[in-house]
Order: sequence, then C-alpha cells, then structure tokens
Amino acid sequence: MAFIRVFKTPKHNKFDYNPMYWNPEKEDLQERLESVEKGKTGDPEAMKARIGRGLRHRTAGISSETRGFRTRQVQKSNKTLVIVLVALMLGALLLLFYLAPIIQRATETTI
Repeated sequence: MAFIRVFKTPKHNKFDYNPMYWNPEKEDLQERLESVEKGKTGDPEAMKARIGRGLRHRTAGISSETRGFRTRQVQKSNKTLVIVLVALMLGALLLLFYLAPIIQRATETTI
C-alpha cells in the first residue's frame, strides 16, 4: 500500500543562478598587490608564490618567433622520418624482389 503524506507535500527544487562577471586582469593585479604586501614582511611563502607566478607568466608569454621555430623543427623531423621510412620500405622491396628468386633457386636445387 502506498504511503500517503498527510502533513506536507514535497516542493519542487528551484535553481538559483546569479551570473558573475570575472575579470582575470583585475584578479591578477590584486594577487600581485597582495604578494607585494606580503613580500615586504619577508614571508618565505610569499617569495615562493612570487617566483612561481613569474615563471608561469614567462612561459605563458612565449613569442610567436619561438613557436614558429618549434613548428619548423617539428616539420623538419617529420619530413626526415617520412624519408627514412620510404627508404626502408624501398630497400625491403628491392631485397624481396631480387633476393627471393635467388633463394627460391637455391632451395629448388637442394630438393
């Protein structure tokens, strides 16, 4: 038998979403200002955070010249790999077509 609710009926769940604007530049500025204030006190944790943030910003700002150099190097290595693979396949085919008849003749004479 079904349970009948006498006192309270269930209410529907409401979704309450309030969108917020996020400004990463402002947040970064506030973070830097706080770290400068902490750095004045000589806090070692603040120094670690400052060094880490400096490394993070330096790697994020890689110039387009550096990226271009990397892509050229990758393309050059890919071309080299393709050339080596083609040369190996041609070598294997040449060996197969020239050595296979010789091996076949050698095995027929011994039988």
